Amino acid sequence: MINYLISISDKKYADFSKSLSNSDYTVIGVKIPVLRDIIKQNKDNSELDPNDFELGKYLEIDFIYFGLSLIRLKTSKEQLEFLKKNIGKAKSWAITDTISSYVKKLSFEEFFAFFKDCYLSKETYKRRIAYILTLKQYKDNDILKVLPLIQLNEEYMVMTAEAWLLSVIAIAHEDEVFNYLKDCQDISLKRKTISKICDSFRFSKESKDRFKSLR
Repeated sequence: MINYLISISDKKYADFSKSLSNSDYTVIGVKIPVLRDIIKQNKDNSELDPNDFELGKYLEIDFIYFGLSLIRLKTSKEQLEFLKKNIGKAKSWAITDTISSYVKKLSFEEFFAFFKDCYLSKETYKRRIAYILTLKQYKDNDILKVLPLIQLNEEYMVMTAEAWLLSVIAIAHEDEVFNYLKDCQDISLKRKTISKICDSFRFSKESKDRFKSLR
């Protein structure tokens, strides 16, 4: 697999991706759509066992490991158990943020139980994926239960996921997020959330100006 990925790699893309990956991974230089095709093509390939992969070295290998493992699991319960057990092996947002698309649709109860199991973890990317999976629940009124649980003064990789989440929840629950930010004591989280809201095409100028007033 490594030899195949190297054979189709793009050095310029590898250099570009490495600068963004925020990790110690070696980046071979294969684009995500190509990796997704490899996962899809090997979904039923019993000779390719992700458990045989050497993890923690190549970004693309770890991505395939997580994607292939998740796509082969039949239920969301199995997928969440797999993530709780293994996502701590991830070393980059490039994995947590992209493999989330392989997670089956969750009920709020399923998601929230997973969130509470992960959001206080000592593992950075286990905490991050808890917030990333929350994005899928943003329209649910129960999503507001997450707001009091957001941890302040977090590591950058977790804080940016929290800010992303808050900016998405604000699409459906603007007043609640506005009030949350108004009282938020974490200046970095507040500024990052407002920045994401202002960069989004899903908010009116009036809404953006309203959030800017909190800076």
